[in-house]
Amino acid sequence: MLANLFDLRIGTKLMLAFAALILGFAVLLLTTLEQFVALQKSEEEQFARRYERVSDVKDLLVNINLQRVEILSAVGGDSQGLLESVRAGSEQNDRLLRRLQEEVQGDQLTSELLERMQEVRAAYLRSRDTELVPMIQAGRIDEARALIAGAQKQRAERLHELAGQLVARTNQRIAESMAQSEQTIEALRSRIFQAGIALVLGGALLAWLLSRHIAQPLARLTGLAERIGRGEIPRELPDETRQDEVGRLGQAFASMGQYLRELVQELNESISVLASASEEILAVTTQVAASTQETATAISEIATTVEEVKQTAVLAGSKSQSVSESAERTRQVAQSGRQSVEENLRGMGLIREQMQVVAESIMRLGEQSQTIGEIVASVNDLAEQSNLLGVNASIEAVKAGEAGKGFSVVAQEVKILADQSKQATAQVRGILGEIQKAMTKAVIQAEEGSKTVEGGYQRAQVSGDAIRTLSSSVEESSEIALQIAATSQQQMIGMDQIGSAMENIRQASQDNVAGARQVDTAARNLHQLGLKLKGLAARFKL
Repeated sequence: MLANLFDLRIGTKLMLAFAALILGFAVLLLTTLEQFVALQKSEEEQFARRYERVSDVKDLLVNINLQRVEILSAVGGDSQGLLESVRAGSEQNDRLLRRLQEEVQGDQLTSELLERMQEVRAAYLRSRDTELVPMIQAGRIDEARALIAGAQKQRAERLHELAGQLVARTNQRIAESMAQSEQTIEALRSRIFQAGIALVLGGALLAWLLSRHIAQPLARLTGLAERIGRGEIPRELPDETRQDEVGRLGQAFASMGQYLRELVQELNESISVLASASEEILAVTTQVAASTQETATAISEIATTVEEVKQTAVLAGSKSQSVSESAERTRQVAQSGRQSVEENLRGMGLIREQMQVVAESIMRLGEQSQTIGEIVASVNDLAEQSNLLGVNASIEAVKAGEAGKGFSVVAQEVKILADQSKQATAQVRGILGEIQKAMTKAVIQAEEGSKTVEGGYQRAQVSGDAIRTLSSSVEESSEIALQIAATSQQQMIGMDQIGSAMENIRQASQDNVAGARQVDTAARNLHQLGLKLKGLAARFKL
């Protein structure tokens, strides 16, 4: 059984040893943790219950004080609302006392304190409800104040005293519980210490056994490895029969020693060949490095020339871009001018049409003024005839004597009206003459204005055609400028690509130079390595 255990792998042995230790520590840790959790839970529950008990007692005292304040306030003012608040506070105190009685079951001293508090509070409530409240409601304020300052005050002080004893009892129970917890923790600490000592002793025993079974054989193999490291390859190597890693390591050392003897012999032969080949490689790489350096210099000069051409292309692109932008602005101005001329043509056409309408209107107005003149002439004739009739009527009235006086007055009025009509028609005829003269001038001016408008319209059409032709030419020039700018941009992009390519070629040539130098350095290192290998191979003692 023990031999089979020794033949196990070292990892398995270590795993079993550490598993035993870990298992022991795990059992100890879980047991300790379980006990600590149970203890913590118990402490938390007890502390929560006792804290709630103290809190309930504090709330009870606060309510009692608040009720006393409300009673005193009810004595001096509105009593109905305050008395309702006092009754509500009493109900809350009843609930607090019932909860306290449920929490202290099993604690005789605390139960007795609560019973005494119940008795004092019952007497306090009976006196308040049967004596104090009827006094307040009946308006006997002095008697109510005397009762409050006397028996009720003593009962309230007694309640405060009992509450203080209840809080002190609760704090005492908390202290007793903490002391008991400390005893439990001390006992648990002692058991943990004893189990830890046992685990440490077990670990030390396992470490000694593993050291005796693993470290001593490894020390022998380490000495053998140090001899091989110094160049001594022993002819006699250890023959291990163990089946674990140490045994297989001893067997591997025996195989390695035999292999090293053969390897060193072959290595001596190969090093001689390597030394001669490295000399030839060194000569070739020196020539390649010189040629590569010349190529890199030529490529750098070409890259400089390409960069100069690129700068020229960039300048040409900038100028073409400026020409393109100027052509675009000119095209926009020509487009705006063409639009303005077209709008002017439309405006001139409207003016020509309106002038024609004005001329026609003036002609019609002249014809109508002639008609009015004829009508005025007819009115003048009628006025002449009326005047003659008035004269005739006056003559006939004179002939009639007294009988014709009335008719004479009428004839005189007709004559006056006829004279007025003649004067009015004369004025109208004069006004019509002025109007006809003005209309004649207006007709002449309208015709001249129409001719002027027509001439302006014809000239505007000629200008519009010229501007359209100019706009077309500008647009063609703008398109050509844009094409030139695009071509220049493409040329500049091409030069950028050529520059990037030459830069890549230059970088590649620099890399080739660096690579050639590295190859030259590697060849020199290889030559030095061959020499060193000769020296190292000479150090091995077969």
